[in-house]
Amino acid sequence: MVFIFGYITCKTFYFLNATRVSLKLLKSSRVAYLLMAAKIVEQYAVSEYSMKRYLKESQQDEEVIKAFKIKFEQDLEDFKNSTIQDIIHNTPPTFRENLEFDDWRSAMRFLRHNKEDAFNFWRMGG
Repeated sequence: MVFIFGYITCKTFYFLNATRVSLKLLKSSRVAYLLMAAKIVEQYAVSEYSMKRYLKESQQDEEVIKAFKIKFEQDLEDFKNSTIQDIIHNTPPTFRENLEFDDWRSAMRFLRHNKEDAFNFWRMGG
């Protein structure tokens, strides 16, 4: 009887520990994914600035610059939306209730709240 109790207790603690590790791993992967997406958006902004500067220097019509800006902003919003939808879609249904975000703005709040994990992720490579 003691053996059975010990065996069940051991299995229970193993299960709880494995669940905790799994949740931590999922959270870390979300942080890394969002951090890379934020870096892409940052680089996107740099390229927008460079392109607008080029268009002005090449004396493009104001309509061309305006059309570029509108298209660029739409592409950026599409990227942000698809990024969040991808992470939601690729999260197993049992873990979706643990997602702390559902749009870009709340995802960036989640990333700021977990910035220490993000910094640790970038320090791993260096």
